[in-house]
Amino acid sequence: MKLDHFAWATPDLDAAVADIEALGGVRAAAGGAHPGKGTRNALLDIGNGAYLAIDGPDPQQPLVDNNGARLQALDHRVLMLFAVQTDDLELATKVLAEEGLDTGKAIGARATPSGEHLEWEFIEVPAGHDLGAALPIIKKWRTAKHPSADAPSGCVLADFKVLHPDPERVRGLYQRLGLDIPVVQADMISLVAVFEGNNGRFELPGGL
Repeated sequence: MKLDHFAWATPDLDAAVADIEALGGVRAAAGGAHPGKGTRNALLDIGNGAYLAIDGPDPQQPLVDNNGARLQALDHRVLMLFAVQTDDLELATKVLAEEGLDTGKAIGARATPSGEHLEWEFIEVPAGHDLGAALPIIKKWRTAKHPSADAPSGCVLADFKVLHPDPERVRGLYQRLGLDIPVVQADMISLVAVFEGNNGRFELPGGL
């Protein structure tokens, strides 16, 4: 199991892309739209086969009761989630079940600007659990080409940690999943990622 990507959520994708370019010195490339979800993204390769997805509402899709509508309503940008990839979704599902989480299987897809269709399978966990953003999206790619392969490079992940009120519980879960991610005691659940770009280091969320 390895890091797949981060999702930085924003109500204005174009403005967020410009700000990341100012911070890191690299302009994210259009990744494409998520059909039916109301979102589109722009991508940066962050090294080791992982990428940063800047996610925002897609004005070409209806923004009603979907992810796009929720992003449009944000009053700030946030490092919303991280995803990991595995070849063994069944084992990961078993680990989550042992944690007391209800799970299901779902299919995600994205249409790239060049017309490619990307598809993945992931473990769906209903909202409302107390792990929050500390619980990664666990996915398995169904298409061979990984998005990081075509994404602009120049910003590398330098540090990543998870903040959670119950760090021991989260560390135990990560150990069973085979993830080596630092977990820090904090009052609020949060993700902190630091990147090394052409203009130096920057952190997301970074108060932009």
